[in-house]
Amino acid sequence: MMGSVSNFSRFMGSSLLVIACSASAYAQDAAPAASANDADYGEIVVTANKRAQSINDVGLSITAETGDTLLQRGISSPTDLGKIVPGLTVQPSPFNTPVYTLRGVGFYETTLSAAPTVAVYTDEVALPFSATTRGAAFDIERVEVLKGPQGTLFGQNTTGGAINYIVAKPTDKFSAGADASFGRFATTDVQGFVSGPLADTVKGRIAVRTIQSGTWQKSYTRSDDLGKQNMLQGRILLDWQASDKLKFELNANGWRDKGDTQAAQLIEDTCGASTAGTCGSPDATNFRNYPRSPRNARAADWGYGIFGRRPQRDDRFYQLSLRGDLELNDNLTLTSITAYSDYKTDSVQDFDGSTYFSVDTNTTGYIKDISQEVRISGTYDRVNFILGGNYNKSKTFDRLFYNFSEGPSSNPLYMIPGAARGLLTFNYSDQDVKNVAVFGNVEFKVTPELTLLAGARYTDSKRSFEGCTNDFGGGTATWWNQIFATRDNLGNITSYNTNVQPGGCLTFTKTFPVIFDPAVFDNLNEDNVSWNIGLNYKTPGDTLLYTRVSRGYKSGSFPTASVASYTGYVPVKQESVTAYELGAKGPLLGRALEYAVAGFYYDYQDKQLRGRKPDAVFGTLDGLVQIPKSRIWGVEASITARPIEGLRLNVGGTYIDTKITEFEGYDAFGVLANFAGQKFPYAPKVTIVADAEYKTALSGNADGYFGISATHNSKSTTALANTTTQYVTADPRFIMKAYTLVDLRAGVEFPGSNVRAGVYVRNVGNVYYWTNTQDNLASISRFAGMPRTYGLQVSWRY
Repeated sequence: MMGSVSNFSRFMGSSLLVIACSASAYAQDAAPAASANDADYGEIVVTANKRAQSINDVGLSITAETGDTLLQRGISSPTDLGKIVPGLTVQPSPFNTPVYTLRGVGFYETTLSAAPTVAVYTDEVALPFSATTRGAAFDIERVEVLKGPQGTLFGQNTTGGAINYIVAKPTDKFSAGADASFGRFATTDVQGFVSGPLADTVKGRIAVRTIQSGTWQKSYTRSDDLGKQNMLQGRILLDWQASDKLKFELNANGWRDKGDTQAAQLIEDTCGASTAGTCGSPDATNFRNYPRSPRNARAADWGYGIFGRRPQRDDRFYQLSLRGDLELNDNLTLTSITAYSDYKTDSVQDFDGSTYFSVDTNTTGYIKDISQEVRISGTYDRVNFILGGNYNKSKTFDRLFYNFSEGPSSNPLYMIPGAARGLLTFNYSDQDVKNVAVFGNVEFKVTPELTLLAGARYTDSKRSFEGCTNDFGGGTATWWNQIFATRDNLGNITSYNTNVQPGGCLTFTKTFPVIFDPAVFDNLNEDNVSWNIGLNYKTPGDTLLYTRVSRGYKSGSFPTASVASYTGYVPVKQESVTAYELGAKGPLLGRALEYAVAGFYYDYQDKQLRGRKPDAVFGTLDGLVQIPKSRIWGVEASITARPIEGLRLNVGGTYIDTKITEFEGYDAFGVLANFAGQKFPYAPKVTIVADAEYKTALSGNADGYFGISATHNSKSTTALANTTTQYVTADPRFIMKAYTLVDLRAGVEFPGSNVRAGVYVRNVGNVYYWTNTQDNLASISRFAGMPRTYGLQVSWRY
């Protein structure tokens, strides 16, 4: 392992040094032109190190974009960021919990309490669980995506990276604005803000947004539709300059989502031609004969198997945060950030792709989280430092009602006349999490050109768990008892080996078939030290050469799952990534060109994954598994060019090679396999984002613009599903094909009246692609991406 790391580091180091030195020399030759052009190009300022810096001064792979760019390109939530961030993919799950994967580091787990590998922040305040992040991209000044393990400076340990939204702040003078778009499927997206001084020392800002739309999915077996949006967001900011040395920032924000959940497309039944076990049941035959979905993004099918309810969500979230900054002297600042967040969900899903009641579910639950950070930062002649601590306490409750009454697994005793059927169950997970951490980071200028960076964080995490799979309504309790009854040769029951009561727990203990009563209880206590060390060298031509080695952790967790055996509730322990990165970034030709290039190697230990685990009743079920050893290596590059006045070109790409080096487990169909050599799920080898925009004067008071952007993801897989253990190739039924999406925009700006109006077309080619594929015991289904959309955009500023 270390030999491969060493060889990779030497190769990347020599390659990047050649590129950077050539770029630096070229930049020095072109330096006289820089002063003439600097004013034409706005410098990108980021706060990746918790202080304002030029993006070209930060020795880290960062993608940053302004809020105006997000608006123009229709990036209305974190799930859309893959359009501007190479290496980032986002899977919108059927349980309304987005899953972020960055440079192949991700964790497809939709349990509310699972910590993410890529954390999302607003103004340095963590949104600690992925389900709460859906409303983050609203009234934004800019977004920064930091790649690689993060933990030293931010409130959560992560192995993949961090997404930090910087919200638009209250202004010194009165200002107001509105943005609206009207598009296909009767989609209306309207937001506005009012900002300005409220008193001599107080400024405020209020922003609101609503997204409404009609349906976009259509049943292909009957007259029915699905897919409406109904989202409302709001934020209130108050800034108080209490004295020359003390200021406070209050942020109250929240959202409510009452839109539909997405239905799946049936592509295959899981039994195929098999007659083994329950695959010979009448319900299995029904799935085998069910019509497959057309290859059309809008085609899908669903039922109303949860109390007759429509697949729809009723989710809400609010957060309160208070930041205080006290200047102790000219060099030292004391900062306190206190936050409380509250999330609640009640959503109905149907993801078997049919009208049958096989995996019709209702998710209810909540998250309550409180956090506190205190830190002191200092700036001296050659040193910048931060020392601080975090405290975080979360309580999560996640309950899943499950109707499987028409699935192949609902009646294993189907050949016995009068046998009971499984009807409705619910499983739940009640978890309490406490995290305490201390951290420090220092940057020391060895010379004016050379800076040494180092940081570390110690984290202690304690997590308690209570959970079980329970009968609901009595029918499944009867079915459960009959499954494990003792029978004579005629099939008559002679005795019961279990005594599950209506509403009681169904999950077995280690002494099978004894039942847990009333639930499974467990604890997971962990600690770790995350760290980073790096060198930055700034050349005379303003090129930054950097190297960075870091280690990050993601905490372990318990699943929310419907299981017959206690083994389905065994937690996964914390995972870690040790990352090695070399890079260069800077301007060329007087900033007519700006580039960034990096090479990286990740040593991955105990990777957490949603895989398959043996089950006493159902053969195999979804469960949390861990891959002892795996690795990622890759290269990344981006370039921004302004070849002529008014024209801006940007392209960025990431290539990754992922590999499991040690893991034996079960594939999606319950076959024990050695997965050494297989690629990671949800990790396309190549991701490319590109954008071009041209602006020109149309008249004395009007400018025109035209833009085109493209996003490309190469093929990837969604499951550990080998067709052979010899060649380690992923099962084709779980492949997500490669796709390229192209968006267009054009319009007119009136600088004198601060008005912009335009049109857009997204997914111009109406490309049929999908964002996820999964096995549901009864069927294999996929979730399609949006078809072509188009509309009008209008913006106004005062």
